[in-house]
Amino acid sequence: MTYDCLPHQVTAAALEEFVGRCEAKLAPLLATNGVPDANLAHEIATAKVKAVEASIALCFRLKQEVGSYALMGDSGFAHLDFLQCCKFAEGDSRVLMLKMARDRMRRFATEAKAGVPVLAEERKEAQLCGILAQKIVGAKGDKAAEAAVWDEEWVSVYALAEAMMERTMKQVLK
Repeated sequence: MTYDCLPHQVTAAALEEFVGRCEAKLAPLLATNGVPDANLAHEIATAKVKAVEASIALCFRLKQEVGSYALMGDSGFAHLDFLQCCKFAEGDSRVLMLKMARDRMRRFATEAKAGVPVLAEERKEAQLCGILAQKIVGAKGDKAAEAAVWDEEWVSVYALAEAMMERTMKQVLK
């Protein structure tokens, strides 16, 4: 697996492989009207977010490299807005990331209550969950106050989703 150039972005080859492995797991379910389990659903969400975000970033870099050619009508760059549409279609990337973080926080709370040890590969996630949990505990169960904390801590929330997606890709690609 090769990571390069853009922070928090993976190469096109790694994304292609990741998406291919997700498709291979999903195809038999589609053939039998099966439903993906929670792990596969998360892998698909990760594929959607990472593939679209990386494509947008890499196309922007390519436009910078080719210069004024990108402004020409027949260069193919006129269709880049389609990628922006993909970012918001089939589940907004940011909304998917918020859902990932929310679900991970719920799992963190359940596992902490049960005394489940943190897995080494999930240490970063657990650390971010702990930070968020400390902030949320001050809301004392008030859902509006919890939502306000969630909004105030948006950087940590998205960092948690990024950590989850990074772990997921590493697990699938190993």
